[in-house]
Formats: sequence, C-alpha cells, structure tokens
Amino acid sequence: MEETRKLIVRHSNRIYRLFWLAALVFILLTVAAVGGLVYLLAFDGDAQSIIDMFNSISLFSHYDESDIAEFDLRTFAIIVDALFIFSHIMFILFMNLLIKVLKQIRSSETPFTKDNAKRLRRAAFLSVIALLFYNFIIAIVAFPVLMLFSALFEYGAYLQAKADETSRIQEEMIVSFAEITENKSAQTGNHVKRVSEYSQIIARQYGLTEEECERIRLASTMHDIGKLLIPAEILEKPARLTDEEFAVIKKHSGYGGELLEHVEGDIMQLARTIALDHHERPDGRGYPEGKTGDGISIEGRIVAVADVYDALTSRRSYKQAWDPNEAYSEIVKNTGTQFDEGVIEAFKTAYPTIEEARRRYADSKELSFIPA
Repeated sequence: MEETRKLIVRHSNRIYRLFWLAALVFILLTVAAVGGLVYLLAFDGDAQSIIDMFNSISLFSHYDESDIAEFDLRTFAIIVDALFIFSHIMFILFMNLLIKVLKQIRSSETPFTKDNAKRLRRAAFLSVIALLFYNFIIAIVAFPVLMLFSALFEYGAYLQAKADETSRIQEEMIVSFAEITENKSAQTGNHVKRVSEYSQIIARQYGLTEEECERIRLASTMHDIGKLLIPAEILEKPARLTDEEFAVIKKHSGYGGELLEHVEGDIMQLARTIALDHHERPDGRGYPEGKTGDGISIEGRIVAVADVYDALTSRRSYKQAWDPNEAYSEIVKNTGTQFDEGVIEAFKTAYPTIEEARRRYADSKELSFIPA
C-alpha cells in the first residue's frame, strides 16, 4: 500500500507541475488579450492588422476577412477579444480546481475526499465553458470524464470513511484486550506499552515503512494475550517455575493465536501472527511451532527482541531488574540463535532511543496505547 501511494504521489507531482505551467501560460495569454483589448479601443488601422493580431494570440481559432465582413471592425474586435478573455479566465479557474485536487493527493494520506469530488464536479462544468470556445468535441468529452472521476472520488471517500471506522474499532479492541492482559498480572506494569514502543523503534530502524511501523506498534500490544488463559497462580508465582509450570506458560503463544484466529481486520491478524511468532527462534528451538529463520514473520522477530529486552530490564516477582547494559549484552550475545541478525543490528543502532522509551514508560507511568 505504501509503495502504491508513493507511485501515486510521484505521478501527481509531475501532473501538478504540468498544470501549473499550463495555468501560467493561460494567465500570460489572458494578460496579452487584455492588453490587446486596450490597444483595439484606440486602434485606427486596417482589418488585416486586427486579424493578424488575433491569430497571434489564439491557440486554436484562426480568422480571415470573411469572418468580419458583416460586422463593424471595432465591434467585432471587442466582442471576440472579450470572449477570448472570458474563456481564458474560465480555463484558469478550471486549472486551479485541478491543481487543488492534485495538491490534496500529494499531501494527504487519504486523497479520496468529498472536497476533491466537489472540486472535480465544478471543474467539469467549467471545462464546458472554457473549452466550448475552442473545440466543442473536447468540451463534450471532458465533462462526462470529469463527472465520472468526481463519482469515483466520492465513492472512494465513502470507502475511506468505512476503513477509518474499521481501524478505529480495531484500535479500541486492541486497547481493551491489552488492558485486560495487563490487569491479569499486576506485576507486568507497563510491559505491553514498552514492548510496543520498542517494536516500533526497531521496525523503523530496520527499514519498514511508517505504516508498517504503526501497525506493529498497535498489534504488538497483544503479543501476550494468550496469558489470559494461563492460571494466575503460575503467572504470579514468586519463585522460579517448575518444568511443568513452564510448559504451561509456553502454551500462551498458541492460546493467543487461537483467541485471535477468527477476529477480522488487518491489525488483528497481525496481532495473531505476533502472538504466535514472538517466542520462535532462528535456530528452531523456539515455540510453539519451532520455526526457523525467515519462516518466522519479521514482525515476530522484532517483537521477540523487544519482549525479551523489557523482560530482562523489568522487575518480576521472582527476580530483580537487570542493569540495561547487561541486558543489552545478553541480547547481542544471542544473535543468530535466539534473535534475528538483521533485527539485532537495528536494535543496536536504535538502542539510545529504546533506552529513552524505557525510562519514559517506567512502571509508575500511566498506561496509554493510542496517542491523543
């Protein structure tokens, strides 16, 4: 989607510059026509001189002596020049509307708006007035084409509104699920918030698009949603887990996948992927499926690093928080086995920003997933 938008913006920029150039040309022609009208009012020459002047500033029409045989010379000159000026003004207004549409497309994440649809409708009517003086066929063709584009933009605005509503509902669901997960075990504090921030920072450094980074930020808040089905006495046990208890804890990844399996929405399905993959390892020793290398989603590989770093640097009922430098060294030491090499390189480069986020969202801070 991001690549498609970049392509649209690139082509819009070219057309935008072309339209500005065309508008400038017509402004200059209009100024010349006004000057010509002033000149004609004081003109005292022959008919051929007037005809030559009109032909020099007209883009499409050409006149000869037969065109003015039955008209007074000055009357003919004033009428034709006034119509010429009027048509150019209409064309400039027409170009201005199209330029505004292109400007909206260049600068907005949502080019399909009702405002653009209205501009295209106005441009359709102006095109008839502007082009009628030059070419009747072009005017007749331009009108339905622009009206069609207006209808497409209006329908696009409707679909965009529906998509925005769906995204808003997904975000609200994500916040609710994340808060429920957070409250399941009071000892986790702002863990899900920090993991989401770390994940976004690493994803951006890794080279993912801003849209992908935002999706990871939201979806990663539900990476531990499967813990809702883990007994509280295991989650909050103030000592090391037994092998049997740890085997139960390991089921939370699969539980998360099952909880989100039938939930619709791109972000919710990404959350499911992250829930399933964030404990997988490149060396195949992870769970729940023992995936290896690129068989693990990039989102899962990113959240794996973010999750472990926060777990190490946070206090738990069974351990004290690690020193951040020691946690950093432990993460880097497991490059290629527990963690993806490319993701670790991004983690290392972005580490100062990650540390800022860790301090900003310490456990005493208020939990907030969606920016105001």
